[in-house]
Amino acid sequence: MTVALGFVSPMHVSAVRYTSPHAADFHSTAPFKKHPWASWPLALSCVAFWMRHGCRKREAKRMSGVKRRFTAGERQVSLAPSKKTLQTVDVWPKCRRQLHRYGHAQSVANPIMEHSNGFQQIVSLTLPAGKLLDDTWFGMRFGMLDAAFQLLDCFQDVEKSVLWANDLNGAFLPVRPTCKLPLSVRSGTLPTDLSGVFLRVGPNPAHWPPKKCTHIFDGDGMVHSVRIDGGQATYSCAFMETERWKVEQQLGSEWFVRLGEIHGWSGLAKILFNSLSSNKLTGLMTYETSTANTAVAFTPDGRLWALNESGFPFRFQLDRSGCPNSLGFDTLKGSLKDSMSAHPKFDQRTGETFFHGFTPGGGTFYVGRIFDGEVTDRVELAVPDGFHHDIFITENYVVIVDGSMTFEPQSVVEGGPLWNFTSQRKLRFGVWPRSAGKMTAESFTWIEADEAAEIVHTLHAYEEDGKIILWAPLARELKGATSFVLGDIGPCRMHRVIIDIAKTSVQIQEVPGSDLHTEFPRIRDDGVGRRVRYGYSAVQGDGEFDFVGIAKWDFEACRLEAVIHFPTGVIGGEPIFIPSAKSTATDHDDHGYIGMFLWHSELGTSTFVLYDARTMSPQPVAELEMPRRVPMGFHARWITEDEFNLQATMDR
Repeated sequence: MTVALGFVSPMHVSAVRYTSPHAADFHSTAPFKKHPWASWPLALSCVAFWMRHGCRKREAKRMSGVKRRFTAGERQVSLAPSKKTLQTVDVWPKCRRQLHRYGHAQSVANPIMEHSNGFQQIVSLTLPAGKLLDDTWFGMRFGMLDAAFQLLDCFQDVEKSVLWANDLNGAFLPVRPTCKLPLSVRSGTLPTDLSGVFLRVGPNPAHWPPKKCTHIFDGDGMVHSVRIDGGQATYSCAFMETERWKVEQQLGSEWFVRLGEIHGWSGLAKILFNSLSSNKLTGLMTYETSTANTAVAFTPDGRLWALNESGFPFRFQLDRSGCPNSLGFDTLKGSLKDSMSAHPKFDQRTGETFFHGFTPGGGTFYVGRIFDGEVTDRVELAVPDGFHHDIFITENYVVIVDGSMTFEPQSVVEGGPLWNFTSQRKLRFGVWPRSAGKMTAESFTWIEADEAAEIVHTLHAYEEDGKIILWAPLARELKGATSFVLGDIGPCRMHRVIIDIAKTSVQIQEVPGSDLHTEFPRIRDDGVGRRVRYGYSAVQGDGEFDFVGIAKWDFEACRLEAVIHFPTGVIGGEPIFIPSAKSTATDHDDHGYIGMFLWHSELGTSTFVLYDARTMSPQPVAELEMPRRVPMGFHARWITEDEFNLQATMDR
C-alpha cells in the first residue's frame, strides 16, 4: 500500500509516494494535483529570496512600533504589538503573510509605511520572483505539516474519540448560531421585576462530524444567552469568533491540534509539529489559538470575557436583545503577556482582579493582579506542574491552590489521562496578603496539608479568628478512576478547609452533606472577596456531567441546607445565583433565584428554569420552553441590568 505525502497550498498540491513498512495501519489517500510552480528553477527563487531578505529586515525594523489589527466582521479590533512585524490583515491564508512584502507598503492597506526610492525600486524589481517564492514556500510548509498530521491521523481513532457525543442522549452535540428567539412560559410565572441576561459558555465544534480526534473540551466557544426584561425573554447563541475559529472557517475543516489528539506517541508528535510550525505558519500568537469555551466573566470596569486556560480573555458584547457579538482578545492595553486561567477572581468592592496561569509540561506558573484595566502585578512562582484550575480570594488574602494532580507525558504516550493523582504530593496553599503591596515570590507563604487531595473548583472563602476558611468540593485518590482529563481521582465531595496562617497548618473537615457528590460550586458574584452565608453547587449522578440536582450550603451553620432533585432524565448544570431586586451580598444574600438550562434527555428538549434560592422548592418559579435544543456546557454568569447597560457603553 502507498501513502501520499503532499506539499499542500490552498489551491494546488504536489505529491510524493512511498511504501510504508506499516502499510496495513494506514488509510489510502488519493494523490494530489501537482503544483505547476514546482518545476521553476531553484536558482531564480534563491536570488529573489536573498535580495528581498535584506529589505524585509529593514522593513521589520520600521514596523516595530506599528499596532496589529484584526478584522472582526465589520469592525477593526486593536490589539497590543507583538515582537513580530505587525500590520493590517485580511482573511487567511493571506491574512498572515505580510501585505507590505508584495509592494503594498504605501497602499490603503498600509498607509503608515514610508520607504526610500531605492527601497521601492528593489521591491519593484524583485516583486514577481519574491511573490512567487513566498507563495511556493508557504505552500510547501503548509503541505509538509498537513501531510505529517494526516500521517499521524492514521494512528488515531476519530470515531472512538467522539463517543462522548452519545452521552446523555446527545446532550453535547453542537448547534448553529441563532439570535433573538422568543421564549414561552412552560410553567410558573416569569418575575416582572427581573431584568438582565443569563450567559453560559461551552464547547460547540464548528466542524461536525470532525475529521480529527476530538475531546469533549475541544469545541469552539459558543455563548448562549437568555435576555429577560419586563416579563419577556429571548434566546440567542453565537460563536466566539477567535482567530483560531476564523482560520478554520477559511480552511473549512479542523487545523489546530486538539486535546483529543494528544493521545499516544502520535499525540506527542503532533504537539511537537504544532509547536514548531502551526502557529508560525498561520501567524497566530499562542494566546490566539484559544477556543474561549470554558467560562464567562464580567470585569469590574464592565468588560465581558469568554475564557479558556490556553489564551487571553476573549471580549464580546451583548446587543439590546442579548445577542453576543465577538470583539477580540483582550490584551489589557498591552499589559497582559501570558495566558490567563478560566477562573480569575473579581473583587467588586476594590475593582481588583486576580488571576493565574501556567504552561503544562514544566513551564512557568504565575499569578497577577489587574486594576483599572491593566496588569499591575505579575510574579512567577516555583510551583510543580499540576492541574491548577482555580484560585480564591478573601478580604485580605489571595490564595493559590496546589493540588495533587501531576502532568505526566508518559501517561499520554500510553494513552492515559493528561494529569494523574500523585499520592506523594500533598495539597498545599500559597497565601499572599493583599496588604503586602507589590506581589513578590517571597511574600507568598506556603502551607501544606497532611494529606494528598485535589480541588478543581472553589466555592467560597472568608476569614474567621485569624484563619482562612475555604469551602470546596475536594477529591482524593481512587486508583483506576478516570475522568475526561484526570486519572486515579475519586468523586468530589464538599469539605471545609481551615488554613491557619499563624501555625502554618491545614485542617480538612467533612461537613454534614459530605457524602454528596458535587461540583460546579458558586456563590453570588458580588459576594466574592467578602463573607456571605449561602452557596450552591451541582449534585452529580453517575457521570461527570450528569448533574441531577442543586445543593445549598449554609456556611454559618456549617451544613448542607437543602437539595433540589431534578425529575428522572433531567440534567442541569452550574447553579447561578440571580439576585432579586432587594437582595445584596450583606443582607438577605439568598433572596433571589437559581438559574440554569435543563436538558430533558428522554425528550431531547431543553428549558430554562428559575428556582427559588431561599426556599429551594423543587417546583420552579418559572420554566421557559426553549424553541431548540441547547447543548450542555460549562460555566455561566448572570448579568444584572446595570452591568448590561455598562458593557454596552464600553469602547470596543
